[in-house]
Amino acid sequence: MAEPEDGGRQMKPTDEPDAPAWGQLRAGLTLDALHEAVEKSGYPLQSTVFQLLERNFRVQQEWGFRDRISGDMRSIDLLATRELARPAPQESRVRPTLTVMVECKQSDLPYVFFSTSPAPWKLDLPTICGLGVKDVVVTTDDNPSSWHFSAVEALDLTQQPFHQVEGFSIVSKCARKGPRLELSGTDAYNGIVMPLISAASHFIEASRPPSTAHWFDAYLICAVAVLDAPMIVAKNHASGVELEARPWCRLFRHEPKEHGEFLGEAGRHLAVDVIHKDFASRYFTDHLLPFAEYFCEGALRNHEVLATGEGFISGPEFRPSEALRDYLQPGSGNRASD
Repeated sequence: MAEPEDGGRQMKPTDEPDAPAWGQLRAGLTLDALHEAVEKSGYPLQSTVFQLLERNFRVQQEWGFRDRISGDMRSIDLLATRELARPAPQESRVRPTLTVMVECKQSDLPYVFFSTSPAPWKLDLPTICGLGVKDVVVTTDDNPSSWHFSAVEALDLTQQPFHQVEGFSIVSKCARKGPRLELSGTDAYNGIVMPLISAASHFIEASRPPSTAHWFDAYLICAVAVLDAPMIVAKNHASGVELEARPWCRLFRHEPKEHGEFLGEAGRHLAVDVIHKDFASRYFTDHLLPFAEYFCEGALRNHEVLATGEGFISGPEFRPSEALRDYLQPGSGNRASD
């Protein structure tokens, strides 16, 4: 690397009056005060998480997206991608990729999670995007009916322990109000949930392939918030509230269907994993990456099914609740007649 010219040499910032202008702290600012401001800003945490993810991902900082509500341009801290089959088999029409939206937050005060909730029967995040079809239509030679499954369901990802983690419906952030603490759900939502879901929505829309596509990138997309803050679970009992610290809390967000879509009973359920920075390495290595590898195996085995959106299972008494990925065949097969 070329050395900078004398006028641009590097130096430590200082409040000494005879220091060069580019390194001189003014207006009574001290080096200790500057250090404190930087350390509380969250950028050191973002850099730490960036370095952690670089071991297994290609990482882009400050990934830009258009906010789904306001339409304004925003950015999330990190977008991490990992091609799961390198190289993908030549015959495969899909290239499985793990994509993780990451937002980093630092606070001296705790985030508090309420209302434990089992995993919804169907999640719209994590999801698989980038394919040319929304659902996989499965038929069988034993029944004239057809069944519609999301790609996540068709690959049996819903049966994996990572997908079935219980979570919470509410998160609040502690804030000081005089000598006391109060909880703010708005701060937690605006700082964690909203940017991650908006970024994921933007990525899903941007990854839609043209109608003429033959080859597809199948993105398994997840949303993760990394905190450098105490993480507290509040449990209600008859005797009062019990507080418990945890390094991983999954947050479920329920939203209605888009205008014009059939609402049904469930709407959309989105999951955001909130993890502590000291648990981040274990989360990615021991939980998320094995889940992604399982996705990769199923996607490569059923690449034609994912590319066309048509699958066939031969055999009597097919039950749609059973495992699919090991029995799927491409195409509609010899469907049973009415």
